[in-house]
Amino acid sequence: MNDTFYIGAYWQNRKRMLDDLINPTLQTLLDLYSVDEQFLNLFELGMSQNEALKHDVLLTAESIKRLYNENFNKKDLDQDGFNKIGYRLSLWTGHLEGEASAISFNTGSSSKVLTDSCLINIPYKGHANDRLLQLNNVKKIMSILIRNWDPEVVVLNSKELYTALNTTNEIGWVTYINKKKIIKLNNKAIEREDFFGGDLFYLKTGNSFSYNYDQINSLLYLKKLLCY
Repeated sequence: MNDTFYIGAYWQNRKRMLDDLINPTLQTLLDLYSVDEQFLNLFELGMSQNEALKHDVLLTAESIKRLYNENFNKKDLDQDGFNKIGYRLSLWTGHLEGEASAISFNTGSSSKVLTDSCLINIPYKGHANDRLLQLNNVKKIMSILIRNWDPEVVVLNSKELYTALNTTNEIGWVTYINKKKIIKLNNKAIEREDFFGGDLFYLKTGNSFSYNYDQINSLLYLKKLLCY
């Protein structure tokens, strides 16, 4: 099954100036490489693969600020100088189709209805897919997003899962919520762990992987506990 996985961090109501976003963005990218070689090289997006590979990204504050500014429009600023829609940045790891990862940031929005996010797409084939979907590495990547962005929710999700559960970003194969929930967890297939002061929920798959399609019903049970 060629399912498509991503790790997404989400938060709201946290307007920030561009200069305040540079360090957490840069640190996120540097930290990702410490988890896996998949993130060793990063490139700007282009009209084609060959075009994109000509524009590798230097992991410096100056480079990150330049890339954010390329997607910036002064018309998006509110009366206090904050960006109403947030600052956007998308990067790519340069691997072959299906084996590459993408990293995108949309953050700093002053809107009370828009959600800020950082998304990391997992390749759907190749050795990196196996490595990055190991629970241990999922937890490492989530910890990077939590330390740098202090999100309200972080999930490892996939197309098959959010279709089966009819959900978006509330719950995933692995789910972090920054505020502890007072719930009674009566499902032996789900582990609950204290994680950065919040709750981390994940399946007891019986192996090192973070997902198991045969246990989706257990996540439906968790959805009912957390989302209603």
